Amino acid sequence: MKSYFDEENLPQELGGKSTMRYNHEEFSRLMVQDDLKCAAFWGSDEKLSNHIANGHSAAVFNATSPDTC
Repeated sequence: MKSYFDEENLPQELGGKSTMRYNHEEFSRLMVQDDLKCAAFWGSDEKLSNHIANGHSAAVFNATSPDTC
C-alpha cells in the first residue's frame, strides 16, 4: 500500500507523517472560489452564482468535465 500513498503528505490519522489539520470552512471557501473560476472559464458564471446563492452545491451544477478546470 505504501506505493500508492505519499507518507509525507498523508495525515497522521491515516498512518502518514503530515501534521496538517482539516478545516472544513477554509476548504469549502476554497472550493467555492475554484467553482467560480471554473464557471468563468466555461462562461456559466451567472448560472453558478445563482446556484450558489440558492444554497446548492456548485459541484452538482457543473456538468462539464472537472479535468479541464
